[in-house]
Amino acid sequence: GGTFSNMSNIVRKGDRRIGLSLLGAGGVFTLLGVTLFFNKSLLRLGNLLFIAGVPMTIGPGRTAGYFFQPKKSRATGCLMLGILLVLAGHPLFGICLEIFGFLNLFGNMFPVAIALMKQVPVVGSIFKAGQNQKRRSKADSYENTRDRDSYARGNDEPYYDDSYGRQDDGYY
Repeated sequence: GGTFSNMSNIVRKGDRRIGLSLLGAGGVFTLLGVTLFFNKSLLRLGNLLFIAGVPMTIGPGRTAGYFFQPKKSRATGCLMLGILLVLAGHPLFGICLEIFGFLNLFGNMFPVAIALMKQVPVVGSIFKAGQNQKRRSKADSYENTRDRDSYARGNDEPYYDDSYGRQDDGYY
């Protein structure tokens, strides 16, 4: 009696560890299926694990509440139709529809996910590595490098260009 009620409780409310394991395995099988020239069996297995993993991770009620919002109906429809096409044996079109639906459903979560990934010890250093280079504006481009370079070499007075474009070699 106790084990069965515990098991139904897990299915009804969800278990994050099991759900994340299912989602991870589904992602691995899907990527492997795409890498192996859209292998139908691997893509089907990846989709089934994804279908089982989402409600297990966040709970069935929250899953239904998220996927069946009226403003997300087109994205949910594309994702479901893509899954059905993969299960029916049309992996290329199915994966394309799934990607479109997935990006429309979860696209607004990518900045949040990246911010969270920056907090993870090993992965965070990879995400932060590209941020150290600052973008150069037009005002900071080649024209102003003489000013900064001469000032940096110890010339106390900054360089002011008052030539207004004339070529002045100093020979009259």
